[in-house]
Amino acid sequence: MTITQSESYSAAWAGGEDAVRAATAEAVERLGGSRPALVVFFADARRPPDQVIEQAVAGSGGARLAGMSASGVMTEDGFQDGGCSAMAFGGEGFAVGIGVAREASRDLRAAGSAAAAAAASGLVLSADHAVVLLFVDPKSGDERQAIAGAYEVVGGRVPLAGGGANGVSPMLYADGSAHADAVVAVALNCSASVEVTTAHGCRPRGVPALVTRARGRTVMELNGRPAESVYLELVGRPGATLTDAEFEALAVLHPLAKPELRGHLRLRHVTGRAPNGGLACVTPISQNAAVWLAEQTEQTIIESAAHVAGAVTRNRPSPLRAALVFDCAARRRALGDRVAEEADVLASAFGHELALAGLYTRGEVGRTRGSKGDLNHAVVVVGFG
Repeated sequence: MTITQSESYSAAWAGGEDAVRAATAEAVERLGGSRPALVVFFADARRPPDQVIEQAVAGSGGARLAGMSASGVMTEDGFQDGGCSAMAFGGEGFAVGIGVAREASRDLRAAGSAAAAAAASGLVLSADHAVVLLFVDPKSGDERQAIAGAYEVVGGRVPLAGGGANGVSPMLYADGSAHADAVVAVALNCSASVEVTTAHGCRPRGVPALVTRARGRTVMELNGRPAESVYLELVGRPGATLTDAEFEALAVLHPLAKPELRGHLRLRHVTGRAPNGGLACVTPISQNAAVWLAEQTEQTIIESAAHVAGAVTRNRPSPLRAALVFDCAARRRALGDRVAEEADVLASAFGHELALAGLYTRGEVGRTRGSKGDLNHAVVVVGFG
């Protein structure tokens, strides 16, 4: 769809060998003659990176480009397991900057800062009318460091959103290049309103435990005992003998959660077991931290999608015209055969007159208040009015 105002948004999806070129070109064409300023795209991670960027440039109409590799995308018509989802931003109302920091694993905080500084250079980012998108290679390290670096540059008035690229070999895209081990930042300012909203489907269960020993991203002990044993007890499976696949299937529904102010939970994804009875986590959890066992179900994940859609559209001065969605890959795994239901809920809640593009990420970025913004098991929506 196309909205002809001072700014226009349009989205498209395409499959097949020419998917990236077709999706980006169709998104630009749907702008209805507005000058394309930016195309954000999410391409199947199984595609060769050089082919992806070549096709994206060919279809972009001269717009700035930014994107990530994806394993499953969201569109106006729901879930697609492959192809390319793209959103074009057109008109004279946009100010766009893109920054890239390479070799991010050497110092991910510095990379986040450098990418954000390059993207924001020369722009005036206004509160309620701007967002900085952060695309990160999750193999580069702890994504919260990239967010902290970007926050140092952007400050508290402009929200951060995005996430980690997906696939066996995650890739980031910026203008005419593909990047691994990098951070890509996109600074976007417009006259319309911009809002970032997050949600998750987890609830705390039982009583909190104390992290009595931790090393890096591994929780070694909970309550003075091997973390795996205590974790299984909290889940209600004491002493269970599980294969790695069975444990991963259990863990995807039961993240750990650090309590925060106002009853919020800071969810931490458990990726599997570690040697000597430890728990491997996607993000470090500090020693002496209190953690809850959290639980989500297929139904609470779907309900959280409806919640985030309602939150971003509620009490707006004008109708929402476009939305970028960054959804947790662990939520997709947890949904299994019901994965299409979540995307359908989002598309239905937003309405089919809204441009929608999204993907499943490995770690989500959703900073709206304070300096923290690294999320797990969450869905992040950037809404454009």
